[in-house]
Amino acid sequence: MSAYESTPVPGDAGGPLAAVAAGDADGAHTEGNPDEPHAVLAALAAHGPRYRIGLGTPPDGAPDWLAADRLLDPYGPDLSRLLDTEHQGSGHRTAHAAALTLIAVYAGRVTAAAVLHWALTGRVLDVRPENVLLRPDPGHGIASVRMRTFRILDGPGPSAETLQHAVLARHLLPLADALRKRTRAGLRQLRGGVAHGCATALAASHADPELLARRWTAFLDGAPGGLAALGDVVTVTRRDGTPRLVYLRRTCCLFYTSAEAVRCVSCCLTSRDERIAAYTARS
Repeated sequence: MSAYESTPVPGDAGGPLAAVAAGDADGAHTEGNPDEPHAVLAALAAHGPRYRIGLGTPPDGAPDWLAADRLLDPYGPDLSRLLDTEHQGSGHRTAHAAALTLIAVYAGRVTAAAVLHWALTGRVLDVRPENVLLRPDPGHGIASVRMRTFRILDGPGPSAETLQHAVLARHLLPLADALRKRTRAGLRQLRGGVAHGCATALAASHADPELLARRWTAFLDGAPGGLAALGDVVTVTRRDGTPRLVYLRRTCCLFYTSAEAVRCVSCCLTSRDERIAAYTARS
């Protein structure tokens, strides 16, 4: 068994978890053991749609789900399907541009709940690729995410290292490598998308920005892939007076070459001051 042992948490994919798996947990309040799957998944879903995770294998007749571990084969049919769906949905001109956008939205959705749960509790959900299923969005990005089994990972070191292992070393960075081999997209740009997606997993939540900024620093400490050099987080104040953590990229995802033909707010082709002003102007 790996040094990162999987500790199953009480609960199963049926019964009281059905509403959570179906995405009906927004705003739900649960009582009892906070480590029970229903409580954990409901609390995460309350932070927003990107943090919704279903549980268990999808029912028969749902062939549109992909196994995350099969995406790590650069020439396999599963990665082809995911990449082609993003390419067509976003209207990118090239496959490598689609890959750069894909890795960012993937990291900002598929592993987002694990990053946020760690930031808030210090515990790591098992989002290693062999435990994750996902459904592409025909328009753009990832529509749904499921864990085969609900587990909390116990690592041999600090919890940040366990998260880095599960999210980066085992999942997102190997996917970036597969996309590089498949499309010849630049590895630095792909890893920039990984960093952007992971930062967005924190910044998109309603949690305290100061706490999230500290947790982002802890997540980057010793992280593989050189992610610390690919962007930074800052706190801005919205027009309504509330603070928000935002991420400023140093790599480009080429989204401006998509059918939308617009730069993302975090685009490194826009000056730092302009990006901060744009984030501040958002309600």
